[in-house]
Amino acid sequence: DAWETGYIPVNQAFARSIVEECREDSSEDPRPPVIMSHDYHLYLLPEFVREELPEAIIQHFIHIPWPTPRYWQMIPAYIVQRICSSLCSADIVGFQTPMDCRSFIDTAEEFLPKARVDREACTVSWQGGCTLVKAYPMSINVEEVQGMANTPRALEYETRLAAQTNEMNIVRIDRAEPNRNIVRGFKAFGLMLSKYPELRGRVNFLAFLVPSRTHIRQYQRYMDDIQQTVNHVNQTYGTGDWKPIQTFVENNYTQALAGMKLYDALLVNTIIEGMNLVAKEGPVVNTRDGVLVISQTSGVHHQLAQAALSVSPTDIEGTMQALYQAITMPKEKRKKMALTLAESVCREDITHWLSRQLEDIAKLL
Repeated sequence: DAWETGYIPVNQAFARSIVEECREDSSEDPRPPVIMSHDYHLYLLPEFVREELPEAIIQHFIHIPWPTPRYWQMIPAYIVQRICSSLCSADIVGFQTPMDCRSFIDTAEEFLPKARVDREACTVSWQGGCTLVKAYPMSINVEEVQGMANTPRALEYETRLAAQTNEMNIVRIDRAEPNRNIVRGFKAFGLMLSKYPELRGRVNFLAFLVPSRTHIRQYQRYMDDIQQTVNHVNQTYGTGDWKPIQTFVENNYTQALAGMKLYDALLVNTIIEGMNLVAKEGPVVNTRDGVLVISQTSGVHHQLAQAALSVSPTDIEGTMQALYQAITMPKEKRKKMALTLAESVCREDITHWLSRQLEDIAKLL
């Protein structure tokens, strides 16, 4: 019912509005209309637009990870076939990572038996059309982020937070959601304090957590799990004048940016996601040559792994060792890694992300 009376009509409504606007503009501009649509909400949009505007250039960008065919088999086949067919009505389908591209091509081949796939060219030919499947990793507006990190308000937060820092500091910024893997990160920190007692009193963990979907019971329980883990680590290893984990549970982006400036290790150990922009914001504002510890299942991993420490999101022992390595790393190596990260993010910023897509669209005009 949700598919037939919800998802399909909503996609049709968006398509109708787009088609109407394109037809109104066609009298002034004879070139084919260019439509750029986004994400899982509008998977059927390319199909409906193509039916009415066969000459249109359609590009659809998907922000979330694309599962392998085995996971799509958990959804009724007629739904998956319709989604794949619609996306293959677009001229270009964009993803965050090359792995997502491969998964989409595999899915199209599995659910559209008559489709022809070319893995070398990364294309899917279907119903007379040819769809380019390409990775466009999303990024940040570097100048904007750096500007916000140096506003008077951010500098005031930085001064306050500096008073709560230590000789070494670990930072994380996340929505309080199960996928963010916050509990395992805190457990890894506790394990580090257990295995390396010489670090006690010398390292702080500052966690900036944004409450999320607080009306959903599972999210409420996860927030409780986070607090219980924090209390356990603080009670087990803390002292009268040292609190190992300090949490800031509020939606305060400016404060979080100020916190990013102060990390020696930035922990991004999410279970799986399309892209993680915190991992890109941190390196361009950090002032301490901080080290990025990143989950190998995060969408940003394939871009930044060469200058970061990779961890498996479910490996608490491995995450602990990576955190220890990050905060005890020699200064010269830290500086080199931090510089490489910052240069990579600045080179492939939000303008680069959009420009690459527009360049590929322009080739079709």
